[in-house]
Amino acid sequence: MKAKKNTHTNGAGVSSSASKGRGSEPDLWEFVPLSGYEVPAQTTGKAADNAWSSFKRIFMPMEEASLSGAGENELPHLPQTRLQQLVPSPDWSSAAAALDGALQEWTAVPEPDRPVQFLIGQPYNGHAEIIRHWAGRHRAELIASPAYEQILAGNLRWFDNWPSSGQLWVLPNLEHCYLRHAHGLKLIRQLLARAESGQLGRGLIGCDSWAWAYLQRIWPVPRPDALTLQAFDGPRLARFLAAMANPPTARRRIRFRNAANGSDILVVPLENDQVRSEFHQLAAHCRGNLGIAVQYWRKRLRAAPAEEKSGKMEKTATEQPGSPDEEWVWVTNMLPEPALPSGEDEDFSQTLHALMLHAGLPASILPQLLPLPPHRCMALLFRLRNAVLAHSCDGRWSVPGLACASVRSLLRSRDYLIDSF
Repeated sequence: MKAKKNTHTNGAGVSSSASKGRGSEPDLWEFVPLSGYEVPAQTTGKAADNAWSSFKRIFMPMEEASLSGAGENELPHLPQTRLQQLVPSPDWSSAAAALDGALQEWTAVPEPDRPVQFLIGQPYNGHAEIIRHWAGRHRAELIASPAYEQILAGNLRWFDNWPSSGQLWVLPNLEHCYLRHAHGLKLIRQLLARAESGQLGRGLIGCDSWAWAYLQRIWPVPRPDALTLQAFDGPRLARFLAAMANPPTARRRIRFRNAANGSDILVVPLENDQVRSEFHQLAAHCRGNLGIAVQYWRKRLRAAPAEEKSGKMEKTATEQPGSPDEEWVWVTNMLPEPALPSGEDEDFSQTLHALMLHAGLPASILPQLLPLPPHRCMALLFRLRNAVLAHSCDGRWSVPGLACASVRSLLRSRDYLIDSF
């Protein structure tokens, strides 16, 4: 998407960004109109949406072995408790506070021109969680998504869930309020019509970016004021990961070191403003999606070998001043992305596309959306699972975060509708 200035007020009176941070450094959390989203650029000059053949592309070339006798494949995984301390789930409540600032003018006006606002988010980038936190700050009524039976039946009694007293409400998951089916669009068309006309009062709606791309086709009412979380570029990403690994109670310096060449990738507390190219590459590959970038980072962290062998690594460790107050965490490049199986037929792509457009689906619903019998749908889901291109959680099949880039590239190459990020 084209780069825009980060700070302005849109036509609905909604401030599109949070206030700036110290000096000229922007806040981590910033909300902009969809047209203002800035996909981080690749430092190599290659297009950011090209699928990597190997995750090694975000690492510096190996200069010399720094693990002596211990190769990357011998590095032990970090204990889950320590991994959770170093890379916890993003605190979306902080983003909700920034969203509050972006919507301040809209919430302050008694009767805004636009009774409903939209927050659009990429997969795994927290739009629903942000809205739920925002609802808690404003004591807004939380509207649950309709059951799939209600969607297919076009059951308008779902609207009985809306508050009648003019209370502020939020709907976190618009992507779960429709089905790409002849009988799966009546309810959402009614929802959008009532919302736009003001019949439902004032509310905030969250929607997955893939569902939003599809819904723009069946409800072509422009919403240039729809907001999204601004991309996390390399500097923002490095600052965010450093802050997660360095809570206020921390007393040790942590060095995240490239397992291929031993160089520091990130030192926390941050020692300077220099950002290594690894973070620029990671941000570009994830197209600024913080939630997915965090998943990549977490998967690649490793502990030091149980017994350090003699050689450069041991010597370097003993020469580090204040080393008892330091912790080294190795960052490996041993995590390739899921490989797309070759020779797959169109059913394979159709299944992936359905999962992306709906931000996941129960297996029982898939045969109603595809021209395939139930047994064929289940076989496709199992093949996708075996290829690490789909997983099942809480009864819903979806594309994992680490597979989103590959799946997006595949669907784009086959001219499927994809999101605008």
